[in-house]
Amino acid sequence: MMDEVAAKDFVFRYELPSGGNKEPVYQERLVEMLREQLASILNLVIPMQGTTEVKVDGFKLLRDSETVYKIFTSSVKEHSPYQPREGSQDINNAALYEPRIDFIKRQLASLLSVVSLERDNKVIEPDGFRLKDLKDWQVPAAGDPAEVFGYAAARCDARCVFCYAQGNPAAMPFSNLQRSPEEEFEEIKTRLKYYSPRANLSLFPTLGNLYEVLAHPYAVETLRLLREKTDKVFRIVTNGLSLTPETIAALAELQPVYLYISLNSASPERHRKLMRTRKSDTVLNALPRLREKGIPYAVVIVPWVFDSLQAALDDLVSTIGYCEPYEPHLIQINLPGYTQYFSDKKLFDRDEVWSAVVAQVREIRQTCAIPIIAMPTMYEENSYYDRKNEPRIIGMVKNSPAARAGLNIGDRITEINGLPVSSRPQARDLLSSLRDSNLKEILFVVERDGRLLRLTANLDDFTYPYSPDIDPHLGVIFLGMGFRVSCVEKLKAIIDSHQARRVLLLSSTLVRPVLEQCLRESHLLGASGLRLDIAVPPNRFLGGNIFMGDLLVVQDFIDCIKEYLARGNQKPDLIIIPSSPFHLGRWKRDLTGRVYLDIEREVGIPVALLENEPIYD
Repeated sequence: MMDEVAAKDFVFRYELPSGGNKEPVYQERLVEMLREQLASILNLVIPMQGTTEVKVDGFKLLRDSETVYKIFTSSVKEHSPYQPREGSQDINNAALYEPRIDFIKRQLASLLSVVSLERDNKVIEPDGFRLKDLKDWQVPAAGDPAEVFGYAAARCDARCVFCYAQGNPAAMPFSNLQRSPEEEFEEIKTRLKYYSPRANLSLFPTLGNLYEVLAHPYAVETLRLLREKTDKVFRIVTNGLSLTPETIAALAELQPVYLYISLNSASPERHRKLMRTRKSDTVLNALPRLREKGIPYAVVIVPWVFDSLQAALDDLVSTIGYCEPYEPHLIQINLPGYTQYFSDKKLFDRDEVWSAVVAQVREIRQTCAIPIIAMPTMYEENSYYDRKNEPRIIGMVKNSPAARAGLNIGDRITEINGLPVSSRPQARDLLSSLRDSNLKEILFVVERDGRLLRLTANLDDFTYPYSPDIDPHLGVIFLGMGFRVSCVEKLKAIIDSHQARRVLLLSSTLVRPVLEQCLRESHLLGASGLRLDIAVPPNRFLGGNIFMGDLLVVQDFIDCIKEYLARGNQKPDLIIIPSSPFHLGRWKRDLTGRVYLDIEREVGIPVALLENEPIYD
């Protein structure tokens, strides 16, 4: 059936920019064509001479060895995403996720600025192009089924008062096309055809704003087709308004399925105000039905300060109390925030709200059988723990092997199966490996109230809501992903390779404390002749009360470096930036589609990326 419905490929079409929509750098058209093409290429590749990177910023014509033309200048925004005409089918976030499509646009447009195309001796005026062989566009991916079903998330059946899409600036190349569900389904089927979970390949990603998957008329049909290709977990983010008994029954037949339900409030009145929907009863009634059908799920709550902070805290307590009997796998509290595009006025004091919510969460944890995390988790760690990055337990999934072994909130893991552990990433990696092994028991040594205890977990001893398919850590919930100590070794390797003696390292408010701890313990800061400064760029692009490092953009880094130098600091030999703000699409571009190389081009100082995972929590 799947081969039949996906036999005919969906056509991916892209419009060409109309002439005159951008001010040229050079008025000589043939020179401008070459400059445009070189700029496009250098935003995709780094030239090499042997094993050495070559930094190119200009060119000369072979006919004229005197004149040097600059490739990148401040008079043109090379990074600006192309905006399609109104009503276009064009997907304008290709500049972010698959910039080779944007490259083709620029190449064709630059050529058409100096030549006209013909057919049968007649001039034709092309206004777009289409992709020819879609196999050429398969790219390495995680093999996550969401790489396919995520394309059903093109619409929403709620209008949440705090929706992040309302706070996206126009410069961010995310968009959802206004298309019919049938056309969207045709694209999904084509993507499914080229999706290879075993080879970890998928068709190039071009996701826009992610809305509600289950609101799509073909959502269940998409999941059924997808289940024929993979047995991996379907992790679906949903507001729950489409979780009717019929949909829940269909999902139960597609297991393994894991739902992240944005409940936000168990009060029908408050839920209607927050989500601006009349279907509050649907999601509230879904929790017992999911429990009955054995579908594990997480409850997500944004404690938005709607009436007052106390009202938000009281509702948080009552909402968790409502959920607990229905045994969610996890309760996730997303600490509220907003950009300057959402509101140009201060809506609430971030630290006041966040500290009050985290304090409330820590109190509830002591009596609630369901694990609760407050994200970003590093905020809680920085507020309550002097020692960072420890493998300390903040909860256990109910009925999991860890819970039944007797592990408690507050335990610090010191050994797993005889192997010493000292950091969260180390503990998480080890537990994931042991879960996937053939072992039946795992021995924990934990520190509790100053004493060491030995506890044995039986990997076959569990019931709902725990499932090995969805939980990689045997039910142990840590205070976030943690910071990989190996990043310090990578940092040292980068500094050594550049033979730098004065380094500026750009970090974030939340990561800086644990980074400084790891640097102190590595003795890197004491290396002979090395001066390493750490600076934190403010999130000026998004503004509001956003201060997450992974949401920084190229211009934020540029402004921070220029301000660092303006304060009289000596010019560094090297600037090192974490790679996580540039992780989307694997093309080292920020949320606006701008490549990280623009930082070095703008400030004139070598810039290196420190490879690290995005710290989502």
